Amino acid sequence: MPKVMNMSLLQPIHKLIDISKEATENMAKAFMELTRENVEVYFLGLRFALVEFVPEQFGDEQYKAARIDFSGVLDGKGLILLPEKDSVKLEKLMLIDILWDSMVSKTDLPNYEEMESALIGEVGNIVISSFLNVFANRLNGTIDITPPTFIKDIGFTIVESLIAEIAEKTDIVMLFDTKVEIIGRFPIKCYLIITIDPESLERLDSIFG
Repeated sequence: MPKVMNMSLLQPIHKLIDISKEATENMAKAFMELTRENVEVYFLGLRFALVEFVPEQFGDEQYKAARIDFSGVLDGKGLILLPEKDSVKLEKLMLIDILWDSMVSKTDLPNYEEMESALIGEVGNIVISSFLNVFANRLNGTIDITPPTFIKDIGFTIVESLIAEIAEKTDIVMLFDTKVEIIGRFPIKCYLIITIDPESLERLDSIFG
């Protein structure tokens, strides 16, 4: 006869999933503001993984990423990763506004490297902050974020650099699996990693109560 899992263990996980779904709705609004297109963001699940196994999940595929640290009612680090082929699709949508503004103001366009860094940084800034805002509201506080750091490298290397910083503090990381779809155009893979410092994890108790 199969054992029934202790419901007291499941309750916090279900609560986190509910909050994650709400945060995903915020992400969808953020993507719509960025692209001026109808966007659906699907929450595919919440995973807890041992830190040493996380980099392997991203392999040697080329990614573009934005890294943001945060502090306040929760302290930690956030990383949004897009496969390069998907980030290019998103950049093309966002570049339309930049090209138009340049034509109207008759100013020179920045070079591609500058635009690439600015656009992915903006994606990270808006998406990660929109996600964290849900947690801040539930905790009746604020979460401050650092300016985004743009990273372009293979997925393993990007994630490994983050894991190296947090490995001394925690053994487990939360992974939020999402799929972004620009309605009528194309899907975009978008991976969000949120790590919360152990010192501030106890603040989540008020949400689970």
